[in-house]
Amino acid sequence: MLLEIICCLFGIGLAVSGSLTFWQPHVWWEFYIPIVLFLAGWVAGFVFIFLLEFLMSFIVGAKKEYKKVSKFARFWFLTGLRFITNHAHIWAKYYGINKVPQKQRFLLVCNHKSNFDNFVITNKLGKLDIAFITKKSNEKIPIGGKMFKGLCYISIDRDDKLQSLEGFKRAASLITDNISSVAVFPEGTRQMENKLGEFHEGVFNIALHTQAPILVCTIKGTENVHKRWPFKATKVRFDVLGLIPYEEIQGMTAKAVSEMVHSMMEEHLARINMDH
Repeated sequence: MLLEIICCLFGIGLAVSGSLTFWQPHVWWEFYIPIVLFLAGWVAGFVFIFLLEFLMSFIVGAKKEYKKVSKFARFWFLTGLRFITNHAHIWAKYYGINKVPQKQRFLLVCNHKSNFDNFVITNKLGKLDIAFITKKSNEKIPIGGKMFKGLCYISIDRDDKLQSLEGFKRAASLITDNISSVAVFPEGTRQMENKLGEFHEGVFNIALHTQAPILVCTIKGTENVHKRWPFKATKVRFDVLGLIPYEEIQGMTAKAVSEMVHSMMEEHLARINMDH
């Protein structure tokens, strides 16, 4: 909302000042002049915001490593993210949010449908501080890639097992040191088909080693955003299925935990697909 207000202020400012100075309407059919000026001002505001976010990302990205989540980075990331989500015409509905722990660190797992999954999740839960495990190449994303550092995101190289292991250790330390909760897409990559992919069971060792509860979630609809934008809105559904306490998985293998969570997600997705 903040960035939309900035754009509108730019538009109103140019429409009013321009109509009173250099581009004064003299006859009634020149009513289009303030409208054009408003649109030009709005575009100028958009460019200003982009440059501002770009500058903020460099300030955040200048630091080598963050030992805790930067409130500065979180504010600018969430502000920019909501601006993008609004203009991507994403209408998200959230279910079961009351199941999300407010004063306890957890491992969030969710199926993966689109690059917008992170946006939808963070838009609702970002203030709780959730560091996503993401692929190394995402560090190259303009603006956002640099913001990841301040949010304590963990980048892993799927082809480097040793580096991936270090990434999982870093994720575990974020939970045990009460720095941040951790979110991961256990499928490892986006699933464009209407089914749940196979899980990388190793990610569940994070919960087993830290004795953290697992927040099981599903997302549906984000895969349609690029098909419907810019002329149609996209309905997205995010469900929190439940919180699995450590006591329920204590003594289990990562593979067994993975199968249990996969079954929960699969059954829920099949049910909501039938309802639609």
